[in-house]
Amino acid sequence: MSTAWTLTFTAPLRDAAEDLAESVNGIAGAALQQALRPALAERGWGFCEPFAEDFGWFSDLAYNDEGKRVAVALATGPEGETRPDGGAEDDRWRVVISMDLGMFAKTKARRSAAFGRLAGDLHAACLAIGATGIVWEEGGPLAVTPPAGPEADPPQKIV
Repeated sequence: MSTAWTLTFTAPLRDAAEDLAESVNGIAGAALQQALRPALAERGWGFCEPFAEDFGWFSDLAYNDEGKRVAVALATGPEGETRPDGGAEDDRWRVVISMDLGMFAKTKARRSAAFGRLAGDLHAACLAIGATGIVWEEGGPLAVTPPAGPEADPPQKIV
């Protein structure tokens, strides 16, 4: 059973002209991938080089769950339209993570915990790149505790 969580935030990122030219539908997201991947790698999440998709930019990794390889996806793009300068409308960005949590209780509990760690690490990575106004949408990790501190935006749920 695959699960996807989405967060949105504000950050003044811009895709390079060559990345926009490579994008499938002129959708930005490469700069966001390039900013998030090192911060996530520092926390043990080694996503592959991003590539353009019809919804934005995508990368993935193979998570080792007790010897089984589980695909984990990271997709990035603007919350609205891509501006001509490679930025997102109102500097609002969207990140989607997904993972197959499995069907059996033990597997689902183990993978859900790992997915929650990824969500917490993604939240911290967004803060590290200067993201503000972070909002986890419906289905997001409300139980994840982000890093404490005056600059931390707690996860929020859209109702």
